[in-house]
Amino acid sequence: MSPKSIRAFSRGLAVLAALNRLGNASVLTLARETGMPRSSIYRLLQTLLDDGYVGRRTADEHFHLRLKVRGLSEGFEDEHWIAAVARPELVALTQRISWPCDVSTLEGLKMIIHDTTHRLAPLSIDRNMIGQELPLLGSASGLAYLAFAPREERETLLAMLARSKNPQDALAKNEAQTRKLISATCKRGYALRQGGEIWPHTGAVALPVFAGGKLLGCINAIWMARAISAQEGVARCLAPLRKTKRIIEQRLARENGESV
Repeated sequence: MSPKSIRAFSRGLAVLAALNRLGNASVLTLARETGMPRSSIYRLLQTLLDDGYVGRRTADEHFHLRLKVRGLSEGFEDEHWIAAVARPELVALTQRISWPCDVSTLEGLKMIIHDTTHRLAPLSIDRNMIGQELPLLGSASGLAYLAFAPREERETLLAMLARSKNPQDALAKNEAQTRKLISATCKRGYALRQGGEIWPHTGAVALPVFAGGKLLGCINAIWMARAISAQEGVARCLAPLRKTKRIIEQRLARENGESV
């Protein structure tokens, strides 16, 4: 026997969804938007106010979402989109190009690899990459994140990197060189690394992944630098990586109820 659904919970979610669409709204507007009686809207809003998910403007009695609501999506961003959406597509990409791929997200001033196909890739020479930290200016994924992040976020990250004492962030102290690198990445449309101090034996190309206009993280493809030049790596991997990015973003849009 299937358990019965909780109608009040469903109605509460409908109110949150309506406020998300409208930005802010009165009780009357929410009642019209959801098809619920105003008395029910009042009770639901009071619960959401008490729990800190909704705020109220005293000037016009309009309600709006508070920052706490963002916490409800953290599990989706860090786990669901990677495990359920990105991973199967990266596995398919590795089967196509034979080179390993990673998916990483920003944590502090580092990109963290959350999943990888290194163990599956016939041409991989690295293992145990999950959890590895990638410097923002010394990795393709980090550079892709910086280049395609919203301007305010990018400027904040660059300022923090310039003050960092980590040797891997030293490039940020040279503002002109850093700006030139980010500008070239934006113009090119992808981030590229061939060798370097940290991983001299590999090259990589990386792209950002967006959902609902928000930058979630980056995906990349990696090759052995001694066997393949940067130009050849891009020629082999960029188009398939772009297709994978498009598929992931389309799947995320469908799950969020957006048009694709």
